[in-house]
Amino acid sequence: MSLGKTMTKLGTRVTKEAEEVAEHVESWIDGYIVNLKNNDYNKKKRLMNLLKTYKIKKSEAKYIAQWFTNLKDELGEAIDHKDPDLVEGYDFLSPSKLKKLYQFVSDICDDFASYSKITKKKKVKKPEDIVKTLKYMDNSMFGNVLVNSFDPVKILDCKSFVAYNTKTGDAFYYETDSSFGIKGTTLQNFNSEKSFVKKIGRTADKMIPRFSEIGPANIRGELIGCKTKSREATGRFNDTTILVRVTS
Repeated sequence: MSLGKTMTKLGTRVTKEAEEVAEHVESWIDGYIVNLKNNDYNKKKRLMNLLKTYKIKKSEAKYIAQWFTNLKDELGEAIDHKDPDLVEGYDFLSPSKLKKLYQFVSDICDDFASYSKITKKKKVKKPEDIVKTLKYMDNSMFGNVLVNSFDPVKILDCKSFVAYNTKTGDAFYYETDSSFGIKGTTLQNFNSEKSFVKKIGRTADKMIPRFSEIGPANIRGELIGCKTKSREATGRFNDTTILVRVTS
């Protein structure tokens, strides 16, 4: 193997440190072959540590890896007897030793691929952008009392809250074990067993304004105490929904 020709063949310039890493890996492979021939023990090499020590750029690691990938492909063709010249060139190794060499080079290629992989950082959305698709009413009259919706951004930081649909008469209690999420007009990540819906109908004129006065724990208790049957919460919101109060 000729490293100088390799870099020319790849058509790219790399740093001195990258060349030294490639030379190290070449010596590993040469040493592995010698040990195979002499039936000596081959110690596992740690390419990732070498790459980090030399502070090799991911882009350079990707270029260098191509040479060893080509070598792996050659070994594969020799094993499969696809190229007579390659079969003859590696006939100094038995089929089992040739397969061991192939695996050794494959592991090196896998390490190069893992090191050079670029992971894109997921763009973090602003809370305002997350909740902007959620539909709700700004306010509504309950008897003689005007009730304003709380800022929907608070949903992302709270553990539970109450909402009310002015059209259907349904009161919603939502609770999460981690944190709420919002996708479109639907609430995400709520606990379906702890969350529920209650039809409160005509009692809403008294109950909803009262929720702004009593303690948060009492709100859930009053909803549960309603004689109507509890239903499963869906997480869906629309423009007739009032965001009544954050309860925890």
